Amino acid sequence: MRLREPRATALIFASGKMCVTGTKSTHNSTLAAKKFAYIIERVGFKPQTYIDFKVQNIVGTADVGFPIRLEGLVYAHSTFASYEPEL
Repeated sequence: MRLREPRATALIFASGKMCVTGTKSTHNSTLAAKKFAYIIERVGFKPQTYIDFKVQNIVGTADVGFPIRLEGLVYAHSTFASYEPEL
């Protein structure tokens, strides 16, 4: 299920668990979880009044501003890196 505002996607399982992804902040994640619970309630299910929400994973991205030669990186730091390009 997807929301447009806040932009989020939820994986909803038969066990009653829900995984919210695609948001930029924890505030938006909790807001999206509440909106998903409201939508599920409108369909006919009765969710809990208290949603036990916790953040389990955070991913960061960065632009270093220059190209990185992966082969040279692996050659210089072979104990810490591996690179296997598919042919």
